[in-house]
Order: sequence, then structure tokens, then C-alpha cells
Amino acid sequence: MVAFRPGAGDSKAEEPVDRLDSRPNFLIEVYPGPIGIPQAIPKDAPPAFLIVANDDRGASRSIARLFQGYRDAGVPVEAHVFARGGHAFNMGKRAKLASLKKWPDRLADWMQDNDLLTPPKNPLARP
Repeated sequence: MVAFRPGAGDSKAEEPVDRLDSRPNFLIEVYPGPIGIPQAIPKDAPPAFLIVANDDRGASRSIARLFQGYRDAGVPVEAHVFARGGHAFNMGKRAKLASLKKWPDRLADWMQDNDLLTPPKNPLARP
């Protein structure tokens, strides 16, 4: 999940979509796979929320590397690694584990704590 705010793109771009700012304001990475993980997270990367189950054989390996990359870059990051849950535990509604049923609450807490739910006073300004 990503969220965008209007901002500065390339005002002279030929394609209208390229005139818009495409940098996300935050990232929510739910059981991210190992393909496409950058060697280093840029220092201007948006804040990230990472979530995975430890017994997810594919994505659980990625979380430690992603988390450390965000920390090394000085970018705000929060990670949740649940002991069990496998892959694709969804929004927790079908989960049998209490911790997984409540993970969307942890996401909402993170978004609130990082002031991501408050509309900006000037929607064209970047935080």
C-alpha cells in the first residue's frame, strides 16, 4: 500500500502523469519477497511499516535486511514479525491466531503515531 500527495513532478513533461509527483509518502510492506530489495535504502526514502510471519519461508528472510537498510539510512521504520502465520495471512479476518487478527490495529497505530492520517494544511507541500 502506498499513498501519494500532490506535489512537484516534472512540469515540462510531455505525458500529464509525469507532471505529478510520484514519490510515496509512506510504504506498507506486507510479506515482501526477496526480489527487488535494494542494496541500500536511500536516505530520502519514505517511512516504512514492515510485517511478516516468521514461518513465511520466502518473505521472512527479507524483513531483517529491509529493516536494517532503513535503519542504516536513518529512515523511520517499524517492523512486526509474528511467530506464526505463514504467507498471505491477509488482514487477519480469517486468521486463527489472535496476534494476526489485530495486526491492522498496529498499522493504524503506526499511521496515527507518524501523523499520516492528518490531511496536510497545504496539500501541495511535502512533509
